[in-house]
Amino acid sequence: MEKPFVSFFTLVRISIIFISMVCLNGCSQKKNEDSKIDSSTNAKRHSKIIARPDTIQELYLEDILACVNFEGLTKKYAAENVKKDVIVETGEGQFKITKLYPDTEKEVEVYWKDGKEYQQIQDVMIRVRYTKDEKTDFSSPWSSKNGIHLGMKLAEIVQLNGKTFTITGFGWDLGGSVVSWEGGKLAGKNINVRFNDFSDDNGGLTPQEFNAISGEMEFDVLHSSITKLNPSVDQISVFIKPAITKDQGQKMVKEVEAKQMKK
Repeated sequence: MEKPFVSFFTLVRISIIFISMVCLNGCSQKKNEDSKIDSSTNAKRHSKIIARPDTIQELYLEDILACVNFEGLTKKYAAENVKKDVIVETGEGQFKITKLYPDTEKEVEVYWKDGKEYQQIQDVMIRVRYTKDEKTDFSSPWSSKNGIHLGMKLAEIVQLNGKTFTITGFGWDLGGSVVSWEGGKLAGKNINVRFNDFSDDNGGLTPQEFNAISGEMEFDVLHSSITKLNPSVDQISVFIKPAITKDQGQKMVKEVEAKQMKK
């Protein structure tokens, strides 16, 4: 699948650990409003950073999943803070999602289970925001209950996971996305993360070094160039693991293994 910002339901959640998302060639309802913009290029356009405050009232993405349906969302977060129908447009067409606290630093994207719109929340996602004055905004108060929030460095996530893990190569629409937590502490937690580089010089990497960790391949984050780059979390998603058949799972494992680079 080479569609821009295909949802984590389709590709980046294909993981040897939790084999949870529809396969690499799949397609789902969830799409990104900015899907026509390469994520790495987008990051480089915004060199000014709005950091997450050191003291903040934490909000947890898992609490949104626990709302179950639209009625639960409005009951917990108040109807005026929930925009039921938001159309996002991609190269594949238009798709409908729901937003919580739209157009604010607290914005969350809510995706519904196919065929059960407004009845079953499937996925909840936050992503870095870009302000009108071209600043990169990591100030979202939302995090996962295992402590992941926007702007965290890759080295911090490695520490949380207790070991290295696998991500996609950088420089394309799905670049920097976790493919497998490789049996670490975050495995089976139904959370996925994407990383991006927000420096002006590829984190000090030479063009050759950056190219070596770019493209539609998968890399252990132990790779020396990725360690040097130490990219930041720019997207977090928690989700309900969809049911897949044993055959689908085995097919996904083979596809993932075929794309993985040796450590």
